[in-house]
Amino acid sequence: MKTVRRVINKNLKMILIIAAVTVIALGVLLMLISGNEERNQVPTVPSQSAQNDESEEAESAEPLEPLEETSDPAPGISKEAQSLFEAKVASLEDSAAVAQLLETIDLKKNVASYIVTLQFKKAPKSLNITFDKTVAKEKKDSFDRKMQVYAEQILALVSDADEVQWTYYVKEQGKKKEEVTVYLDEKQATELLKNDVKQYGESEKMVQALLNQQKGQ
Repeated sequence: MKTVRRVINKNLKMILIIAAVTVIALGVLLMLISGNEERNQVPTVPSQSAQNDESEEAESAEPLEPLEETSDPAPGISKEAQSLFEAKVASLEDSAAVAQLLETIDLKKNVASYIVTLQFKKAPKSLNITFDKTVAKEKKDSFDRKMQVYAEQILALVSDADEVQWTYYVKEQGKKKEEVTVYLDEKQATELLKNDVKQYGESEKMVQALLNQQKGQ
């Protein structure tokens, strides 16, 4: 009997030891699984420090400068023709556009200082240029021919202009200077150019044709 009881007790101890080892092994295994799950988790919201780093990088990055758009004239078209066509005026009522056109023509440098009066409320619609200039009597015709060239350009490039007038002083030796006003209207310009003056303002190519024709005069 004692021998049987010893065997039973011995077997119970072995069972308890095995059970204890199994429990410990299961605990360790659960810890390992839990650790792996934590390591495999990917945060869906960036941490505050990561946001700050990204913000600092964005602030420190230099802004990109916009690329400058350059437009070269088409073959056979000069810069002058391109600039004149780009300054074309739709209406005499747009005084700023008229001023820009006269600056593009560079009337002040090519002729003299001037003031401009626009008449667009009744026909003929005209652009009146008064020059601060006195011309010798013998040079009057040469001055008017020079101004005729610019008047043709203005009539071509101001869509509703019917007439261009220019006023200046003429001085004859031994006499007082007198004020003179000369004008060129659409009809006269068309006759001189042998083509409708307004057609010369329809494209860069036509502006170039006008410039070529004027240089050949």
